[in-house]
Amino acid sequence: MTHAIKQIWSQMSKLIHMRSRIKTIETIKKVTDAMRIISMSAHSRLKVKQEPLSNYIHTLTTLLAKVQQATPSWTHERLMPTSTHDHNPLIIFIGSQKGLCGSFNTQLSHFFSQYLNQKKMQHYHCAAIGKKAADFLSTNYPDAVVSIFPILTASNFLTIAQQLTDQITSTLPIYTSVTIVSTVFKNFFVQKPILTHLIPFNPQHVTIHTQPQIEEYIWDEKPHIILDKLAMHYIETQLQHLIFQSLLSEHAARFISMDNSTRNAINLLDETKREYNKLRQAKITTEIAELTGSF
Repeated sequence: MTHAIKQIWSQMSKLIHMRSRIKTIETIKKVTDAMRIISMSAHSRLKVKQEPLSNYIHTLTTLLAKVQQATPSWTHERLMPTSTHDHNPLIIFIGSQKGLCGSFNTQLSHFFSQYLNQKKMQHYHCAAIGKKAADFLSTNYPDAVVSIFPILTASNFLTIAQQLTDQITSTLPIYTSVTIVSTVFKNFFVQKPILTHLIPFNPQHVTIHTQPQIEEYIWDEKPHIILDKLAMHYIETQLQHLIFQSLLSEHAARFISMDNSTRNAINLLDETKREYNKLRQAKITTEIAELTGSF
């Protein structure tokens, strides 16, 4: 009789534990499902802005290439530094604003560290965009950080690009190179870390990719002055494009991660409920057997 009572108490304890576990899994499933929906919604809103931004970048690049053809001797002190030694580089690291996006930040951080190890630079500056990027640089490279933009959203990425452009064009001594480590959006299921070299600025790269037709212009200002302004706008639009790509990649990666988590939670919930029902049925059977035996 004592053994039966202990068995019943053990089964009751397991049932209580499994009920608590089921509630926890259901809560986690609700959270991951909500984050999955939010990420998809944010990604859809960003996709609406992608075409206008791409058209703007293409138009500006084409115009820059056309003006370059009219002024092949154009140079710029900051965009085309004459120094052959890269003694004052700036590395811009674009990460995510939040976590829970799978291996997005892990791959990007590893890619960033690998790039630094390959370059073996003794002196460099870093700028971080996004809270996760800021945390990574502050922890691993605190002496190199010169600017941090911890808040990265769809509403302020244009402002961040403008502030970074101002930093690049006003900092002394002049940056001998500007490199961006970010994530490019290949498709909804593939996001890839990439390197983008903004400075030294290569005018031929713009001309090759646009192939503009030669047109006659009537200049209100000198072509060199126009090119200086257009080149700065070009640098800013490149920053806008890369930050925008990072935002797209972040939300896509988070959706995939939360979708997998939700599916795993559903499967685990089904298995736990089956185990709970089996244990509950075994407890009822034991109680009936004890009642029958006592009679």
